[in-house]
Amino acid sequence: MKFLISGFNARPIAKAAKNAGYDIGTIDYFGDMDLINISKNCFSVLRQKPGQTLHRPLHRSPPEYLYILSEIMIDEQRDFDGILFGSAFDRYPEIVEQFNQLGPKVYANSPEKFALTRDKKAMFKIAEDAGFHIPFSQSFTNIEELVEEAKNRPFPLVTRGSGGGGGVGIKYWSKYTELKEYFELKDENYDKEVWLQEFIKGSDASSSVICAKDVVQILSINKQIIGDSNFNSPGDFSYCGNIVPLKETETNPKLLDQSLENIREIFLKLDLVGSNGIDFVIKNEKLFFMEVNPRFQGCLECVEYATGHNVVKLHIDAFNGVVHELPKKPKYHNYSVKGILFSDVEEKFPVVKYPKSKWIVDRTHYNVLLEKGDPFCSIVLPTKSAENGYNSTIKLAEKIMEVNRKT
Repeated sequence: MKFLISGFNARPIAKAAKNAGYDIGTIDYFGDMDLINISKNCFSVLRQKPGQTLHRPLHRSPPEYLYILSEIMIDEQRDFDGILFGSAFDRYPEIVEQFNQLGPKVYANSPEKFALTRDKKAMFKIAEDAGFHIPFSQSFTNIEELVEEAKNRPFPLVTRGSGGGGGVGIKYWSKYTELKEYFELKDENYDKEVWLQEFIKGSDASSSVICAKDVVQILSINKQIIGDSNFNSPGDFSYCGNIVPLKETETNPKLLDQSLENIREIFLKLDLVGSNGIDFVIKNEKLFFMEVNPRFQGCLECVEYATGHNVVKLHIDAFNGVVHELPKKPKYHNYSVKGILFSDVEEKFPVVKYPKSKWIVDRTHYNVLLEKGDPFCSIVLPTKSAENGYNSTIKLAEKIMEVNRKT
């Protein structure tokens, strides 16, 4: 079978699909070096060019470009059997629907399910019924009302937009005066939806699951690396990678059982198919719901290293009605770590060198100019120890920055 893979970072999905024996075509946003090494049958939204910055002005949203390039590849090659999604389309159920009109079978959840998972109020109710705790959350389009509500709430709080991903647009407020001063500078006709939310300080976690009709198989519970300065995180809430499994659930059987029960229950209620994920925060052994992602997650490669399962194979089989026998509790062969390295240099600089390591992936092309906050590359590796793996990833990240700063 031949699959078209479309998403912000198609490489991990493409790698897993190729390892499962499928032919592939890929549509990717960044078009990093490693994607071309996996398959030359690929298009990217950004054409990385020597001497130019990584980003460029776009006249459409990135998901629209991903769809247009997907349509072109399908029309030109005419031999795709199916379509797989990476991240990009969570807030765009209308684009998911357009993919369904292209011809090949879409191995993804329905547009209605994509819309449901981004309906915060509906999801909070479903999550609460599944046993999760729900942080205080309220949406506003009137900024004066938001500021007034914040006055009556205990701090710290966070504000966030209705969309985004990877922690983009989330702001932390330690006290009321900071929030008030910030929003008073906003246009009084500000018409974007903003959510005011209780800040839950705890362990950032996620889970990777395979879903089929009345079946939820939990592959892993993962630690999310958020806002880590060791990877030059561009923001306090920026997604910087994962450690699989989450050690906290491995050393606390009661917490593990509670997590598995709540995760299984929410996905049974959602009736999704294939590979899906959920983000939550653990505080004092309580699970606070954040969101569900109805598609492949950024931790896919880590999950495969840690569990030995090919997530793409399990995903496709689930859509074809084939359910594999998997342990009721996740089983791991080792740990795995992913770190996303960002540039922390104020002045833009060209990428000239990478240390020799097979664990460096998603590499920006040579001589492309990186600006502060740009993703540089990722480091993904298996390890026998979570601590040693994390430290090894940091050391490699430091070496990558060092060899490029010297030039």
